[in-house]
Amino acid sequence: MSDHPNMSDAVGALRLPALINALPDEFAILDRNGVVVAANDAWRQFSIENGGEADHYIGSRYFEICDSAEGASSAEARIVVDGLRKTLATGQPFVCEYPCDSDTVKRWFELTATRIESDDDVFLAVQHRNVTARRVQRTALEQAYIDSSALAALVTGTTDPILSYDLDGNIATWNPAAEKLYGYTHDEAVGQPLSLLYPPDWPKPVSWYRDEILAGRLERFEATRIGKDGTAHEVWISCAPIRSATGEVVAISNIHRDITELRKAEKARELLAREVIHRAKNMLTIVSAVQRQTARTALSVEDFHRSFGARIAALAKSTDLLVGGDWSAVPLGALIDGHLRPFVADTDHRIRLDGPDVRLAPQAVQTIGVAFHELATNSLKYGALHHDVGEIDISWALSPDATDKAITLSWRETKLAQPPRESGTGFGSTVLTSLAPSMLGTKADYSLTDEAVHWHISIPEAHFTLDM
Repeated sequence: MSDHPNMSDAVGALRLPALINALPDEFAILDRNGVVVAANDAWRQFSIENGGEADHYIGSRYFEICDSAEGASSAEARIVVDGLRKTLATGQPFVCEYPCDSDTVKRWFELTATRIESDDDVFLAVQHRNVTARRVQRTALEQAYIDSSALAALVTGTTDPILSYDLDGNIATWNPAAEKLYGYTHDEAVGQPLSLLYPPDWPKPVSWYRDEILAGRLERFEATRIGKDGTAHEVWISCAPIRSATGEVVAISNIHRDITELRKAEKARELLAREVIHRAKNMLTIVSAVQRQTARTALSVEDFHRSFGARIAALAKSTDLLVGGDWSAVPLGALIDGHLRPFVADTDHRIRLDGPDVRLAPQAVQTIGVAFHELATNSLKYGALHHDVGEIDISWALSPDATDKAITLSWRETKLAQPPRESGTGFGSTVLTSLAPSMLGTKADYSLTDEAVHWHISIPEAHFTLDM
């Protein structure tokens, strides 16, 4: 122990054991006025390491140093001195943690103060313990908890399905957005194989994706996944390995972005673009056919010019509608009539229309317009409209199913001029069997035989209203 020259009697009276010099913590004795009267070797070593002399603190007024502290730790210094004074007055031990940074290192100390009574006098035993490692660890744990909570909130609140699966391919986590997209609850999904979401004929197993992700060759990809109700979803998947605290890979994370509508829109745009190209290539053929048909029925040159010009104008109007018109609700009968007008006379005995008063919403106007233009174009080339004896029956009716309200629309073409040239896989059949039902969220049937062409589609309630 080191004694202040003026305090030797008081320190001697304390009969402090030599054991305190063996303590790894900084230890000092303060008198009732807050003056340092003794310090152990660790305290003196701390003084040396921080640019002071071994006995630098002996005789210093600890309370005054704390009272006059400035800078980042000034608030903690005042808390410390208030606690020390309270311990001197009441004998109640005082414990606190405070920062004590050096010029190069951030440090935290735990201070413990205890009152010592000796020969009608009182002293303070002050012990400083470096708890930087503990504080750093605690701060890291707190930050990890905050990060974990923030991540959990993000995963829970995001609109993108987020899930993970273990290395055996079993679903480990499943957020609310995954429940919403795929229809499986958390309890239904967790523990099930990820292949639960795969189409029956999907070519790659879960293990293939796992191995590619672990090898660093796969970070994102597009795939089709199936919901509980059988609905197919096109999803963009971002994936990454999940590691334990030791760095070992324990699972795989997946973020699914539903791009079903985006891909449907892209497909529709592609098909419409192909339709424009297809229309451009066939325009001269159509115009020539219209010219020939108009010439057969014209009574004079003037009558020909009038009828031919009207049909060409109607064809131009139809093209504008198909490419990007902005119609509001349109009567189905008027829509069909408008699309057939470029190809036939106003009262052509070959065409029969039958159905109730129905108004189609804009999406259906565009879709049904594309389909009827394709049907009429093909009919004019080599079907019923190619000669005078062909027949086309177009009918629509309200579905009798009260739980699934829909309009059934049918095109039936008979007495063809020649067998259909399409095999059922060409552009026309793509429009009729893929584009139209996809745009309306429904199904369609298209059949071709040597004697007839039949197209049937069900228009859902969301795309029409009945005129009462």
